[in-house]
Amino acid sequence: MGGNFFSGSIPVELGQLTALQIALNISHNNLSGLIPSSLGNLRMLESLYLNHNQLSGEIPTSIGVLPSLMECNLSNNNLAGSNHCHLFPSPSSAPNPGWLKETSEKEKIVSIVSFCIGVISLTFIVAVCWVMRAQKSTFASLEDQLKTDDLDSYYFPKEGFSYQDLVEATGNFSDTAIVGKGACGVVYKAVMTGGEVIAVKKLKSREKELVLTTVSVQKYRLLGQIRHKNIVKLYGFCYHQDNNLILYEYMANGSLGEVLHGNETAGMLDWDARYRIALGAAEGLCYLHYDCKPQIIHRDIKSNNILLDEYFEAHVGDFGLAKLIDFSLSKSMSAVAGSYGYIAPEYAYTMKVTEKCDIYSFGVVLLELITGKSPVQPLEQGGDLVTWVRRSIQKLEIASQIFDHRIDLSSKRTTEEMSLVLKIALFCTSTSPLNRPTMREVIAMLIDAREGGTTSLPSPTSETPLDGEDFC
Repeated sequence: MGGNFFSGSIPVELGQLTALQIALNISHNNLSGLIPSSLGNLRMLESLYLNHNQLSGEIPTSIGVLPSLMECNLSNNNLAGSNHCHLFPSPSSAPNPGWLKETSEKEKIVSIVSFCIGVISLTFIVAVCWVMRAQKSTFASLEDQLKTDDLDSYYFPKEGFSYQDLVEATGNFSDTAIVGKGACGVVYKAVMTGGEVIAVKKLKSREKELVLTTVSVQKYRLLGQIRHKNIVKLYGFCYHQDNNLILYEYMANGSLGEVLHGNETAGMLDWDARYRIALGAAEGLCYLHYDCKPQIIHRDIKSNNILLDEYFEAHVGDFGLAKLIDFSLSKSMSAVAGSYGYIAPEYAYTMKVTEKCDIYSFGVVLLELITGKSPVQPLEQGGDLVTWVRRSIQKLEIASQIFDHRIDLSSKRTTEEMSLVLKIALFCTSTSPLNRPTMREVIAMLIDAREGGTTSLPSPTSETPLDGEDFC
């Protein structure tokens, strides 16, 4: 009601507005007469503005003791008498003395409460930090280890192992302990003092700088926490002077590539064993894609990186090129990583990492299991296994003619099952990543193929025109 042309006296009925709380503003009018004492009934009122009027007489005592009043402006009037409510010399506002005392008490209470909350919060934060530091990970921090000047060995090993233990367990990394060689290093069989057998991969010198980065150490820490029956357990990492070692679960039967392409061992894998290897590897890869946070793209799926235990169960291993994917970040790589014959076509020219790259590589492994052939083929036959299979199917009357002749193909059920798995492999190796299935779909199709003669598998697109009669 302020800023109008009201005249006359202030209505005494305003004192009946006992629920009025925020403000009563009748300033900048032409009101005259006395301030009614009934305004003292407005015990919930917080602000009272009667300034810039023609009011006269004394200020009612009842206004000065209003319990909730925080602001009172009676300036620019003709008031006289005792100053129970402060007369503001200017339009600016100020609290009355009664409210000021009450506010001071409130401020003290708020300050005390805030201080207590702050102390409790600080104590809680310190306690959480202490607990987190107390829970030591199996893998230590590389920077923390390197700060220790009185040690010449830096470990991220399985508990209880030392570098000297590894030296003794491998006969000082003797050639007789070698169980495999790869592009990144040599793998040794280490028989520990307690009889436990582990695999130790000694990285080549050109790989040292890569492994010793903080990012690589963090990656090995995360990979070391993975526990799945179809994934090789990573026990740790050890750096000692010029030696870089990776410790992981020992696989008695080596890699699938060695068994599949070795002249003496290929006969050990009948179709049933190959099917179980395919399904096991698919389940391990599916775990990396869907159950790890962040998602893990392997980037180097191949038969040599699928290891076999004493029961010929498949275990996905060798995470040297594994990429931990956080989808909020860029997924483009600076260089092509992988093995020739397994690299998805789009990865070679887009440098973009997706799980469909792993799907393509897995499809090549399926083709290896079915045909028994290497992923790299002569140039006149296409240069790679995928191209060779597609060309062969188009030329041959019966697709089963490309099956590995070392497998017993006398059983119709075996050839039907292999034909369906061949279709899955071609589906996985589609040129377009959009046409490839997910690993969950691959597992479902593999299970479906064994359970019996389904013909509902999705078509591998026009790139591989396969008719029903081709699979016989």
